[in-house]
Amino acid sequence: MPYHAIASLSGGRQKTIPNKSEAEILSQVVIPFVANGVLTAKWGSTTQTYQVLELRIYETPNSWDKRNGALAELTKGKRNVYGRFAQQASKLLAKNKPRVFMITPIQGARYGDQEQQRVLREFEERFGVVETVIREFGGVAIRIDREQPLDELVARIKREIRDAIFLIADLTDERPSCYFEAGFAEALGKPVIYIASKNSVMKPGIATKVHFDIHMNVQFFTNTKELHEKLKAVVEKNRSKLFRDGDSEENDKTIIK
Repeated sequence: MPYHAIASLSGGRQKTIPNKSEAEILSQVVIPFVANGVLTAKWGSTTQTYQVLELRIYETPNSWDKRNGALAELTKGKRNVYGRFAQQASKLLAKNKPRVFMITPIQGARYGDQEQQRVLREFEERFGVVETVIREFGGVAIRIDREQPLDELVARIKREIRDAIFLIADLTDERPSCYFEAGFAEALGKPVIYIASKNSVMKPGIATKVHFDIHMNVQFFTNTKELHEKLKAVVEKNRSKLFRDGDSEENDKTIIK
């Protein structure tokens, strides 16, 4: 019988992988998720990798045909069998793509007023750019979403920073949490690429202020197109430092230019 995966992504998005065999679901979907919280699959004509917040697996008697309705209708009332696959996957974990953690303000509201939706959309579009650039270099971008409980959130952020090969920190709007996370990463000797829009998102027209002694290395941008160009350029320039294998024997601090 066919199996279907439904993955919940950052920003309330979803990706589905229908009509897979039991072996395909285990090897292509569940193992990468259990190992690193990511999912790589081909959607359309391109293969993409995404951070996954939740994964559900359903078994149905028949294959899904989109002409007969949404996948959700076919899986309605079916039991989520992810747990069974997760147990198998835990025995077969393998090394996956390098993780790049994004430090970013989580502001705005999906179901708020127009202004709150605008703010949320802006930061989601930025993360989309980061995902695209990091994917081009063979990595996967990770961010923390607001849904996590506070006591678990701080521990998870620290774990993600420790696990990341390097970080991208958005300093727009001078959020204290972003400076805290960046400082934690710096203390661990992790490479950090600093970015910021020239103007505030919360208060359009107000120039972004960058604190402390990191202003010389901040990649400022005016829109997502410029962000893509600058981020790709700085990753390419520092590629050998950012994607080096394992810990540096000298444990030195990588300077991003």
